[in-house]
Amino acid sequence: MRRTRGKAGRRHGWPARIGGLSAFTSLDWSGLGLWILAWFGYAGWAERASLRRPNLMASLARYRRAWMREAYVRDPRITDAALIGNLMHSATFFSSTTLLILGAAIALLGSIERGPEVVELMRNLPFAARTTQDLLESKVLVATVVFVYAFMRFTWSLRQFNLVNIMVGAFPARDRLVPDDRLIVTASRLNELAGVNFAQGLRAYYYAVPLLLWLVHPWMLIAGTFVITGVLWYMEFRSATVQALAADDDAAPPSGH
Repeated sequence: MRRTRGKAGRRHGWPARIGGLSAFTSLDWSGLGLWILAWFGYAGWAERASLRRPNLMASLARYRRAWMREAYVRDPRITDAALIGNLMHSATFFSSTTLLILGAAIALLGSIERGPEVVELMRNLPFAARTTQDLLESKVLVATVVFVYAFMRFTWSLRQFNLVNIMVGAFPARDRLVPDDRLIVTASRLNELAGVNFAQGLRAYYYAVPLLLWLVHPWMLIAGTFVITGVLWYMEFRSATVQALAADDDAAPPSGH
């Protein structure tokens, strides 16, 4: 039977959804705490570990600096403008996609608010834990916050790539080049920062996967957190791509995927 919501009924709006966090069970809180610890703990560890061992971002940063040094002496710089445009296109694509996801999440929150159909659907999923309207709304709200974070990272990355484009445009002509020009350092640093923000946006997408599994069961959140963290560690530190980027010119090509 559909519940009615008058003045004496359930509260409406975002305060009610935030208050719905009280619907979390101890297992939900444990899984959410582990997920937060894994995400931010891994991010901090990866940043420190990059100082001691090769990883994806550190290796790419070296090539980004080399790119800006070459762009400084290259004339014309049409190739560099096209490459920066491709990077901006990727950031724009993910920004637009994240906006669509946010719109879908807000629509889902409205559907949950209006009727019990979505809750009944979630209850009928295989391995689904017992859920309530408040609990489901709170989980979707947490996922929405993650995609807001991703959107901010992607759009900031896009703005930084725009700044790199301006810096490359400010490079002097070939007959007025200056050795160790400060413009090279600034453009290289902006290029690195844009790449870091883009990578952090992608990492938010990866860590949104356990939250989707959480809609089914808290244990799936916990398992998904371990799996995603392991996958990220492999891709950023142990993959053949990292080995190829970090290898010396005379090293044999690594095997694997």
